[in-house]
Amino acid sequence: MRRFPLSQVAQTTAQHTVRRIGSEVSAPFRNIYGRSGQIAPFENIALRNFKGNAVNGEATLKGHFIYANQLLDVGRQGDPWPVSAPSERFAFWLHGFDWLWDLGAVGNREAGEMARRLTDQWIAIYGNWNAYAWENDVMANRLYAWLSNWAALLASDRTENRGSQRRASVFRQVKRLKSSFKHTPDGLPKLKAAVVIAMAGLFRPDKAYDYFNRGLDWLDEQIHLQILPDGGHVSRNPNACVEALEMLTTLDQAMEKRGVEGSTSIDRALERLRHIIPFFMYQDGGLAAFNGSGKNDPKYITGLLKFSKTTASPFSYCPHTGYQRIHQKDTVLLVDTGETTPYPYDKEAHLAPLSFEMSTKGGRLIVNCGWSEEQPYSWRDSMRLTAAHSSLTIDNLSAGELVSSGLRSKLYPSHIGVDVDKVESTRREQAEGVWLETSHDGYVPKTGLAHRRRIYVHESGNDVRGEDSLLVPLGATPISRKALPFEIRFHLHPSVKATLAQDLHSALLIQPGRIGWRFRTDGGPMRIEESVYLAEGNKPLKSEQIVISGSAFADGDGESKSNRVRWSIRRLETSG
Repeated sequence: MRRFPLSQVAQTTAQHTVRRIGSEVSAPFRNIYGRSGQIAPFENIALRNFKGNAVNGEATLKGHFIYANQLLDVGRQGDPWPVSAPSERFAFWLHGFDWLWDLGAVGNREAGEMARRLTDQWIAIYGNWNAYAWENDVMANRLYAWLSNWAALLASDRTENRGSQRRASVFRQVKRLKSSFKHTPDGLPKLKAAVVIAMAGLFRPDKAYDYFNRGLDWLDEQIHLQILPDGGHVSRNPNACVEALEMLTTLDQAMEKRGVEGSTSIDRALERLRHIIPFFMYQDGGLAAFNGSGKNDPKYITGLLKFSKTTASPFSYCPHTGYQRIHQKDTVLLVDTGETTPYPYDKEAHLAPLSFEMSTKGGRLIVNCGWSEEQPYSWRDSMRLTAAHSSLTIDNLSAGELVSSGLRSKLYPSHIGVDVDKVESTRREQAEGVWLETSHDGYVPKTGLAHRRRIYVHESGNDVRGEDSLLVPLGATPISRKALPFEIRFHLHPSVKATLAQDLHSALLIQPGRIGWRFRTDGGPMRIEESVYLAEGNKPLKSEQIVISGSAFADGDGESKSNRVRWSIRRLETSG
């Protein structure tokens, strides 16, 4: 259970097949050269813009830079670069040129002119070097935005020959990124840096050996480390799968347009990612809220999957990423049955074993509080605790611990200090429904009790039953005999209205469209408290949660009424 000292994940190089480019131009690159033998300009590669938002782009055209509910207003002809950013997070977004995608979605002449003007102004101020703007993750974001939107926005002006200056700036930064690649933060930033270096080789064939081949080598390594065999991302964050798919799809487009073969690891990763993303999707097209994920933009996700021609139905179990999906008629349940995200990919990981979400024809019903990157960062750590999820807590503890103080917080900020390293689950599918039994040992070190959760979903999707119990693991010795308070939380989506019955053992839940559900429990007392939802938007949304309180004996076997709570969620019959 102890996480420190932390060990690095083994850097195993994945085998790959790639068409190598040496000092001579090989066949795949010949079409990049014109008849004069000169390198064709960047403008020849036009790539699909998956995530641009035209409404945000129109605001940017007016000089309104808006991110995470913060505004930097410089006017239509203003220059944002000499102005102090509202926050470090805003500065990352600004210098990472994430707003460039929105201008690309506008796609008119004015958008291109503004993109080129702001890029040239950035180069004039920061083009040689800057301590913040040239940090590897910021630089990789910026280069990815530039290269992906080059044909649409950053092509040379007809009246001014500044295109060569932009190209020179690109490769000055790529050279720096390549030389300092190992210092790039682990996870998606390092995956993106490898993609950028490979893309640079496609844009500059004379640098193919230095950039394209080296980028692919690093990319193969990162795919091996980050994309699990079932398609999930090692962070266990569903949104990371979408981001990884977008990056690899963008590179795949560029390689196809250059007529260049990539690697088998890229092809396999694309196939895995395309199939796991629907696993995390609900009927509204958005993602489940686990491990730092939020709803995301359904149009963005759908467009990305449509472009990749994904038609496979979601499967029911991700054995490597650690999630279960139960889909019966109009009801979908997703359950976290995985162990804690491994170091060093755990900076955004949540402490939420056995948490679950439930979505129906009426929308999302039971949820986790979730997270969106545009939410106020002051909420971030609290959203990672077990209490922010639809799961069980003992004595106000979380299952595991975040690094929050002392020397470790300086050496390993935001990482997990104590993890949950034993989560077990068993699934049984029958004609009448699906049974899932799962357990974790996250509370054992401090309380001696393991948490077991059983869930049954009827084949109609209208009857969901659960049981939460606390027990001393088989073969273990109780560490005390005292009673420990516990709470089971069921966070409700903001669209759900809840009414508590007088007996304090049932509640009426109403979804949009007047779809009703009855929540019952044999535990309690039960109460309805305020909650908060941060899985979408840029500010917390008020919501409610059902809380069942109890007191469990630390030497219990999970079968007595004190240590076991049963609950059910059943659809109400509609008249007429």
